[in-house]
Amino acid sequence: MPSRRKNQQQASDDPVTGRARPSGNRGCGQGAGRGRGRGAAAAHPPPAAPAVVPPPAPTAAVESLASDLEEKARVTVDAPPQLVQPLVRTHFPPRPGFGRAGRAVKVFANHFKVNFKLAGDVFHYDVSMAEAGRSFGNDGPPKALAGKIMAALMAELKRQFPDVALVSDARKNIYAPRRLPFQQQNFGSLLLPDDGGRAREFSAVVKEADPVAIRMLQLEELFAGRLNYTPYDALQALDVALRHSVSQRFTVVGRNLFSNAGAKTLGEGAELWFGYYQSLRPTQNRLVVNLDLAATAFVEAMDVTDFLCETLALRQMPASLAKYQHSAFSKAVRGVKVNITHRPGVKRSYRVNGLSRDSADNTFFENDEGQRMSIAQYFQKTYNIRLRYPKLPCLHVGAPQKKNYLPMEVCHIMAGQKCPRKVTDKQVANMIKFTCTPPDQRKRAIEQKFREAGFNTDPTLRAFGLEVDPNMVETTGRQLPPPAIEYSGGARESPRDGAWNMRGKKFNTPAQFKSWAVISMCDPNRCSLGSIQAFFKAVMGQMGQLGMRCPKTPPPILLKKNRQDSVRGMFQAAVTAATQTFKVKPDIVWMINPVSDARACRHEWNAKHERTTAADLIYES
Repeated sequence: MPSRRKNQQQASDDPVTGRARPSGNRGCGQGAGRGRGRGAAAAHPPPAAPAVVPPPAPTAAVESLASDLEEKARVTVDAPPQLVQPLVRTHFPPRPGFGRAGRAVKVFANHFKVNFKLAGDVFHYDVSMAEAGRSFGNDGPPKALAGKIMAALMAELKRQFPDVALVSDARKNIYAPRRLPFQQQNFGSLLLPDDGGRAREFSAVVKEADPVAIRMLQLEELFAGRLNYTPYDALQALDVALRHSVSQRFTVVGRNLFSNAGAKTLGEGAELWFGYYQSLRPTQNRLVVNLDLAATAFVEAMDVTDFLCETLALRQMPASLAKYQHSAFSKAVRGVKVNITHRPGVKRSYRVNGLSRDSADNTFFENDEGQRMSIAQYFQKTYNIRLRYPKLPCLHVGAPQKKNYLPMEVCHIMAGQKCPRKVTDKQVANMIKFTCTPPDQRKRAIEQKFREAGFNTDPTLRAFGLEVDPNMVETTGRQLPPPAIEYSGGARESPRDGAWNMRGKKFNTPAQFKSWAVISMCDPNRCSLGSIQAFFKAVMGQMGQLGMRCPKTPPPILLKKNRQDSVRGMFQAAVTAATQTFKVKPDIVWMINPVSDARACRHEWNAKHERTTAADLIYES
């Protein structure tokens, strides 16, 4: 680059061509400013121009750069498809070695080798969708709707191009091992039934991505150590190809694929579905498919009335709902999709927003004739159905801003829905019980999922040049020695098989507290004062054996006697009782909660006290 002193010249050298070019000098010294205004130019005439300095001869680097620019300028619009990224070959230093600590063992990794044999490019196409000529914008339609539109589009593409293996990500991308005979094409009249059973018309525009070709040569360069980036475009295309066929046979949740084969009941209207996770990954020298087990909670397909009893743990159908039951079930059923059962031959489904405020015989609307009638009266008059549970609230379905109500007894929960709410503690415990398996059983289960995926019988994968080895990758691991555990008095123990025994040992640094109290929110008939005293007597004995120091006096125990007793009031009373007993504010307050789901108790606390913590209440007291 020219220095600032060279700005005094009338011409400077172009760094690419070596030719002289105007320097753009605006003058220097006092009054030059930034070239703005008019008076300065008249008061200070420009100095005489210095002699033109001849340009130096271009260097070899300059000539090479100029040659590259001229070569790029000769590229025309008819050039073949380009890479998403150019190939940048590099040579990285090799790994210096591997670890040596511990004992070497042979292990199986849940990875399966992928042989890739496609010689050439994979072609990428973008899809934009619209309904009745109205575009969905850059974000596209909702995920579920996009999947349905893409399925209809793929069926039409395969009808027109039966000899081309096409795959999609069910959102906005299509890949093919051969280039399609168009740059852009509109596909209209894609008809899909909506939740109400009526047909909706969609259209889609398929156009070549920019650039359209994805060079698979990038992967060979990557594994040879000659790329300075990871070719995610090539990996994504092949990963979509691996998932395309199986995603049509399984229920897809994120990157997991599930089926209801062998489903287990979790209670409270949920069931556990088993499936697997899969992902294409690059390793040091090859591609592998990572396969792992997955399990998640789905809503169990049943009548909504049965779901009500399951969720609220009721032995029989109630005539009406208490306020707390109404709130609990409204949260449980929110987001669930249901089918109607009162119109034979009509398939309609709705998403539930919650419950109506009043019962079916007390929820009114005006019909088409302007008559005011209840939901119960409407079903009696229109469908000749006398509701069995008219005192129960209705389901609020459809658009949230509209008042569309359906009685619970005419609705059935659709199968294949992931639970829209968090699972309860009881359901989590059941999930752990069903999914905790020894390593050998887990290996066999993963191999079974591999067979269910059917990679090596999928013609689409063969078209993309993919072949998956059915055997797990076997590699060498190292079993490191476990760290020693130190107890009080310098006693040390080495764990065996991941476990150790604390019998007869004390903590190295045991905790201590000087004051404590207990609150029981349970019914005294179900959790008596005597049983609580016996439990905490055992707790005190165990603390002493572990070296922990606690008061020798048992803690004061406060029982909930009235339904009006609040958590906050009892907590403050416990703080006062502990302070009076031990002459110091409590370090810990135990609370016995009758609800098996701890989240419900935490939610009640947060709802009543917002950001107030237990420490704040101790300080207030």
